[in-house]
Formats: sequence, structure tokens, C-alpha cells
Amino acid sequence: RFLNAVLRCFGDDVEGALAAWKSDIGPAAAAQERRSRGGGKTRPGTNLMAAYNGLMHVCGRAIRPDAATRIAYAMNKANVEPTEVTLNSYFAGKRVTMDGNDDNAIATKKNLRLENQYESLLSVECTKYNTKDKRQSKDRKIRIILSN
Repeated sequence: RFLNAVLRCFGDDVEGALAAWKSDIGPAAAAQERRSRGGGKTRPGTNLMAAYNGLMHVCGRAIRPDAATRIAYAMNKANVEPTEVTLNSYFAGKRVTMDGNDDNAIATKKNLRLENQYESLLSVECTKYNTKDKRQSKDRKIRIILSN
């Protein structure tokens, strides 16, 4: 949870947060996960998930769903499954920016272009289909059959 707080301190500086993640924070979080796999009070991946959620919050503050989608893909590659909490972290950061009354927030509101498409893709990546989830009962389902 400490890493989440550290990453949220970047505000809307996505590039700075990603640079810190790649150089220092990410490797430290991964090393901590490897050390704590043997046993502990928290579930494996909890600290790493909290750190990724901090990155998502920064992407939300900057209204950068493209970067958030890339982070979701990186999470899958690192065997950390993005969840609805991850998606909600992005939207919480976005709400902070959109609710602001400063000039930067007003300019950001006017410059929304491909955000809806990226946010839809991010929603798909972070929400897994569950037949028992009543919120997804009206979703259309398709079957994909692969053959050689």
C-alpha cells in the first residue's frame, strides 16, 4: 500500500510515474513479492496489485486511458490479473481531475478525443465475465471456435 501512495504523489505526471516504476518501484515491488511468496499474512500479489492501482490512479488524473490500457496489458504479462478495483482506481483519478475547477481541468474536459474507446477497452481488460454477475446479464455473448 505504501507504493500505491508513492505513485499517487505523481499527480497527473504519467511519464514520471512510469519512469519511476521502470527504474525503481517496479523492480522493488517484484523483489518484495518474491521474498514474501514463502509465507506471510497477506495474499501473494497484494502489494504489487496496490502499486499497479496507484499507476492507474495517475493515468486517471492525467486522463490517459491509453497508458492505463498499456498498464493493464503489462499486468497480464506479469501474471497480475487486473480487476474491477484496478478499473475503479483509474476512474477515481479521472474524477479528481474532472471535478477540478482550475484551468488545466477545463482544458482537459475540452480535449477528450479517443478516451471513450480506450476506456471501453480498459473496461473489457479489467472486468472478467461471470455468469453469476447480474450486472452482466444483458451483455451479449459470442462463442469463438478455433480450428486447425
